Amino acid sequence: MGKGQGPAPEQLGGTAIKPVGWDRTGMEAFKYLLYNPDTGEVLTRTPLSWLKITVFYTIYYSCLAAFWVGCLNIFFLTLPENSMGPKWTMDKSIIGTNPGVGLRPQNTDKLIDSQMFVLKAQDTNVIPTNEGRDNEGQGNTNVDYAARLRKFLKIYKTPAGKGYHDFDLTTLGDDCSTFPYGFVKKGGKPVAPCIFVKFNKIWDWTPTPISDTDEDFGALPQAVQDHYNNQKEAGESLDNVWINCDGRYPADQEALAAGLEYFPASRAIPAKYFPYTGGAEISGNNYHSPLVAIKITPPRQPWGSLFT
Repeated sequence: MGKGQGPAPEQLGGTAIKPVGWDRTGMEAFKYLLYNPDTGEVLTRTPLSWLKITVFYTIYYSCLAAFWVGCLNIFFLTLPENSMGPKWTMDKSIIGTNPGVGLRPQNTDKLIDSQMFVLKAQDTNVIPTNEGRDNEGQGNTNVDYAARLRKFLKIYKTPAGKGYHDFDLTTLGDDCSTFPYGFVKKGGKPVAPCIFVKFNKIWDWTPTPISDTDEDFGALPQAVQDHYNNQKEAGESLDNVWINCDGRYPADQEALAAGLEYFPASRAIPAKYFPYTGGAEISGNNYHSPLVAIKITPPRQPWGSLFT
């Protein structure tokens, strides 16, 4: 064939075809993003495409939600009724059968993890922080401790429910049963706060009283042994849990040697208040946690001592 005649040579590669509107910029490109009059697309999808994807995800997430609700209901079927209490109790529970001891009043919400009481020896103020409000007593003055304690004791104004015994606050003495519970210098009396000791609640737990015939009776603090023997000789009930407090270090023990007074004098938490089987929010019966008040009268010197 002569030059310039015959079929054209085959192309060895492909050529890119630029889409329509590839060169749009600025506001024009934005308008076409919202609605493309050439294809009828809204936000890059046609109405039919939007319908299909909406139906798909509606079905998908509905099935997912139904699966989650089903699993949640199966879980709830394994739980007992609220009035029946926890499923695992006593030795079968994580808490076990050894209750912790709680102190009242508690510290402020900001210092809830602390059990340190910081008081001023000459404080005579009897008006708590935020008086009359829900957060009354959320301060650091002496009377704020008393305000928080008064809140805690409100439950004892309501009679105990069926199966429970009423706890008489008058057994805690005049100073420890009336506001400001010794936290404020008042009527010529120095600051001598009343700290309340209680057991943390354990469902169905009943304490086992100690006996002088127990093998480990001799391992108890001498003060507890002496008090037990005195109660026994006096013919008092021994079906109790005995409270005994002492300083942690020798200096604390010396400072508080004559500065602790127990109310009631028996320093006992009677076993008749147990077992706990739910309060008003669970069983509908109000429960009174038995208390022992410890009145602390620190020595006048040195007031710089710290007691915890």
